[in-house]
Amino acid sequence: MAEADETAAEIQRLSNMGLEAFMQAVVDYGLGATDPRASREVQAAALISPALAPRTLDALELAIKRARSFMPRREGETKREQAARIAPFRAALQEAMGPYQDVVEDLAHEEAKRLAALDGDTFARRWTAFVLDAPVTGPVPRRVQALAFRSPRVAARADAVCRLMQEAPGRFLPTVADESRKAHDARVRKFRDSVTSEQRFLRYAIQYADARLGLMPAEPNVRLRALRRLGDRHPEELSKILHEVREELREGKRDARRDARAVRRAAKQGAP
Repeated sequence: MAEADETAAEIQRLSNMGLEAFMQAVVDYGLGATDPRASREVQAAALISPALAPRTLDALELAIKRARSFMPRREGETKREQAARIAPFRAALQEAMGPYQDVVEDLAHEEAKRLAALDGDTFARRWTAFVLDAPVTGPVPRRVQALAFRSPRVAARADAVCRLMQEAPGRFLPTVADESRKAHDARVRKFRDSVTSEQRFLRYAIQYADARLGLMPAEPNVRLRALRRLGDRHPEELSKILHEVREELREGKRDARRDARAVRRAAKQGAP
């Protein structure tokens, strides 16, 4: 019981830390350092808990990217020598990521089951908030949300909402008071770009699900999507182009009929 209380207190202490302080604590633990405020056993249990594992994984990834800030060049040290010191630092942090990734995957699996059980409107609202990168106010971190939405269980459902988002973005974007037309158009373009980016991830998830069932993944109809996008952005121009193409086709049919009549006349004239 005492150990559980210590772990809960450590979870609370670490949760209250800012980004930089938490990342430093994670790096110190990953490199084997000890903290006088908690034993390594208590730290281990806290960092890998469902409450902190996603944040711990984020911190490890960020620390790997910022490796040079943790190991700045020493006086007289060459870049190659610095790189030689950084390599084992990165390797140690990458090796430490495994257990946290497992916890995050388990959390995402459970979240995917909850998403799959939602009704259509609620699911669309949750997906819209994710695409808009709205601040996470609930207990599910964004990393877990991303894995859950992109899972084979719900990816196709999210992709269906994406198609509606592309066709009618106004249904999903919040209203902004006194917004100019230019600002509104820019917001719509940014939203559509975000939707398109997410659709790429969803497409891979859908193809993975199909492949597991022995089905050949279908490729997206890029031309049709582009045509729809053109119609949304430039309806008058698209209508004009369609009219021109129809006229060309009608003219082509008239030419074909004239050619056919000429062939028939020539055949009759040449007949004995």
